[in-house]
Amino acid sequence: MNSQLSDLRDAFYDSKRREVMGRDGYRWAKLAIFYSSFSLGLTGFFCAMIAVLMFITPQDIPRYSSADSCMETRSSPISPGMGFRPQPNVLENLIYVNQTTDNYDSDPYIKNLNQYLQVYYGKPKKSSAAFRPFIIQSPHDCTPEKHYGFSTGRPCVLVKMNKIVDFMPKPGCQEDDQAAYEKLGCQPGPDAIAVHCYGESASDIDSIGDMTYISENTLHNQCGSLATKWFPYKGKVNRQDLYQAPYVWIQFNNLQPNVLVHVICRLYAQNIYFDKKSLGFTRFKLFLKNSSSRQNHAP
Repeated sequence: MNSQLSDLRDAFYDSKRREVMGRDGYRWAKLAIFYSSFSLGLTGFFCAMIAVLMFITPQDIPRYSSADSCMETRSSPISPGMGFRPQPNVLENLIYVNQTTDNYDSDPYIKNLNQYLQVYYGKPKKSSAAFRPFIIQSPHDCTPEKHYGFSTGRPCVLVKMNKIVDFMPKPGCQEDDQAAYEKLGCQPGPDAIAVHCYGESASDIDSIGDMTYISENTLHNQCGSLATKWFPYKGKVNRQDLYQAPYVWIQFNNLQPNVLVHVICRLYAQNIYFDKKSLGFTRFKLFLKNSSSRQNHAP
């Protein structure tokens, strides 16, 4: 046992040769200098490559955009999707309207709309030609003071087109949508594209009721509108996102209470393609919790 401990001690430090783990001080010093120089050189090379990459990478916009980017393929043309609010949980698309409570200030969906609009209108308003504030002149019930219609069972949902750098929507519609578009009676104007929402299935169509589309300067019962003057999105300015994407309020006037309603909102434009997988639309669910029967529903 003692001989084993002695061998182990000699392997770590040899007093005769004055070596630690087989190397004397001089050899350990050379090894330390080598690896220190190697590590410093590797770190310097990495930092230099990062600096070169940051120098040649555009700060405010991607190097390739629109048709030059990888977003467009032969089977999938460039076509923006849509987003909606309120959405407290990004993994869920349910909007729960609880009419059985009086404490709407703590409602997570109302709070989410408040937070979104605070960030939206709280962007730095520096003196820049790139900054143009988007304001809906008459939002009606879709205001924080009126709890966005949640307290009256007529919830407002904010929908918008997702941003794509240099994408310019063209007013009108696809040829395949021409008949449906004319049947809707959308009148967004010659310089705007249309937004329309509907129930996903026959039962959803029966339960969704009437809607009011509150756009920048118009109020309509069939379609909302996004003016083309707000496009295209040109990216950030000095690394600050001053762009305010236009949006439309959709107010659901007489939802069927206590029924889950699946809603699809889509865009109509000549160069916006639509399919129910990923292009040109957004999908969410509405549930109005109310102990009473359906109110103000037209037969």
